[in-house]
Amino acid sequence: MNYRKAVKLWFLLIGATLLPITIFNWYIDPLWCFSHSNRFNNHQPGFNERQQKTNRIYFTGLEQYDTLMLGSSRTAYVNQYDFKGMKVFNYAADNMLPWEYEHWIDIAMKIKGKPFKNIILGIDFFGSAKNYDVIISRFYRGKVPENYIDKTIEPIYRLKSLLNFDALKHSFESIKRTFHPTISDYDRKNVRHCNIIVPGMTKQQHIQKDINEYKVHLTTQYRYRTEWKEMLERMKKRYPKTRFIIFTTPVSKPFFETFIIEAGHIDDYKRWLHESVEVFGQLYHFMDLNEITCNLDNFFDAHHLYASAAKLLAHRISGYNGNDTPENFGKLLTLKNIDSYFNHLQNTCR
Repeated sequence: MNYRKAVKLWFLLIGATLLPITIFNWYIDPLWCFSHSNRFNNHQPGFNERQQKTNRIYFTGLEQYDTLMLGSSRTAYVNQYDFKGMKVFNYAADNMLPWEYEHWIDIAMKIKGKPFKNIILGIDFFGSAKNYDVIISRFYRGKVPENYIDKTIEPIYRLKSLLNFDALKHSFESIKRTFHPTISDYDRKNVRHCNIIVPGMTKQQHIQKDINEYKVHLTTQYRYRTEWKEMLERMKKRYPKTRFIIFTTPVSKPFFETFIIEAGHIDDYKRWLHESVEVFGQLYHFMDLNEITCNLDNFFDAHHLYASAAKLLAHRISGYNGNDTPENFGKLLTLKNIDSYFNHLQNTCR
């Protein structure tokens, strides 16, 4: 075989190997670079939500959305289509920290080309822990939001995503989930499904695991984020044409009791709520002991709601006047009623 024939054969072999991978990754699209939907790509792992959601909004646009929602995984599980009167894009991702908010808003606004009418923020008490930033930064290897959009806009990024062997692994995982769905599968409409009922014993194990995971960071190492109010004020000032809708993310009663009452963080909790209300004037408060959080049937672990309960949260925030939401789930705290709420809380927690 001469040199030219050897080169041609080499290219043919490479092509024959890469072409099926490219087609398969395109068909499943685990990195959300395209918009097609089929039977085998509607149960996808959110293995890199920040990158996947950034790819999605960059390549398919945000023109149809008037509301952006940010928060951690607790917010990521809220179905963006359950809100009434708002067209919401859920940009929340696992372990999203408060310092990220402005970065993600800037990226989304730049893609949209104009300000959002509303921004919904799901704030978590762990976000008030300054010490938690270091933990998460290590987990994400120090990446900042701009690193994700920079990757998305790299030349021929979409083509490279199809030739990616790591993406291939996630394509196979999507196929697997088609036949064996999990509690955290994403569909092609950016909905993270959480409908599968977790058996009682397994749920208890999840609850204990979650509590252990946060134990050190929210007890002995906890330090209040003293710049919390300043950060919120800066964000409000930065987007003057946007209405902010703030809510606290609900956690189960065991989680609340462990990290607010038993850990002795009542004063930090009250400060966190009060400073948030001082900046935005009001917030929807779900993170307390109420009809939903005191019933473990509404959670699949210690701090993530099932879809049916998360839907009630969306209804409360969007002012839907149905009779399905318990009155004490999502209290509207304002400067006028927050002190009386704290008096009630003190009596509840004794």
